[in-house]
Amino acid sequence: MSNCVDFNWAPSPADWRASLRAMVPMVRWAPWFALAFAAISVVLLVGFDDMVVVAVFGLACALVIALMEPVAVWWRFSSDEMISRTVVGSADDQSFRMAVGSSVREEIAWEELPGWTETRQGFVLQTLDEGAASLSVPHRAFASDEDVTSFRTLLEKHIGPAD
Repeated sequence: MSNCVDFNWAPSPADWRASLRAMVPMVRWAPWFALAFAAISVVLLVGFDDMVVVAVFGLACALVIALMEPVAVWWRFSSDEMISRTVVGSADDQSFRMAVGSSVREEIAWEELPGWTETRQGFVLQTLDEGAASLSVPHRAFASDEDVTSFRTLLEKHIGPAD
């Protein structure tokens, strides 16, 4: 009996953001840094009359930091047609397979995946050491909760526990 799980989904910018936040600490902490920077700037603006220019500059920088990642993901997603094509894949005891249209097909042996993480949106599979690249498989890609559980079981069996 083969433990094969099939999945498919139409990618969205939210998938990329979840993957980036799971794999890149700077992206994960950027909103909190922007909030702290904005709070300090507001204190300077309200509490010190001679720091208005510095406070306004700080608020502008906080806004840029907060918007940089979502805008960059949206820009990248909307500028590349290949990224937004439907992804079809499957996983079994031998490997993990994904295809994007008829032009990109990839089969990855479980040994080539050094780690994985599960976010609220889905699974993020590391494809290179140190999290330099990743594949995102959202929960909505699976037909049922049983398929999500089967995929998680395959990941735990072949890669190990989630990071």
